[in-house]
Amino acid sequence: MRELDAYRARSLLDASHGAWCNGDIDRLLSYYADDCLYWCNAGAIDGSPFMLVGKPAFRDFLRNVSSVAESRSVIDLFQFDGRIARAQIDTYVRHRRTGHVLAGSYRQVVTYRGNEIWRIEEYHDAAKMAAFWRLVASEETAGDPQ
Repeated sequence: MRELDAYRARSLLDASHGAWCNGDIDRLLSYYADDCLYWCNAGAIDGSPFMLVGKPAFRDFLRNVSSVAESRSVIDLFQFDGRIARAQIDTYVRHRRTGHVLAGSYRQVVTYRGNEIWRIEEYHDAAKMAAFWRLVASEETAGDPQ
């Protein structure tokens, strides 16, 4: 196994984002350690943070997201130091039923263990994300996607 360097670290993260864009959750998870940790500052509909531990929990979460929204993400900026990377991600999310779009960028802090992603932290605009999901939820409850 070759040693992790900045090129390999970025390649792993690029590949995971590419798999997400192609809807290939199993391929995405192949870049993660079995005991991976996913943390997001704005994961819940109310904007509060949440954390998942392990591939099964992460898989369930990703399947739930992909069932209601299509999403694209690409690395804009990437810095690597030792075993930790910091990245800015440009993203586009479209809710399938309502057609509402959330576009912007967020930050990721990625910790690697060997040649796998072990921990990923995402920092989103919590207010913007919560407002998007509240809008989607209100339209779905009303049954009128406009």
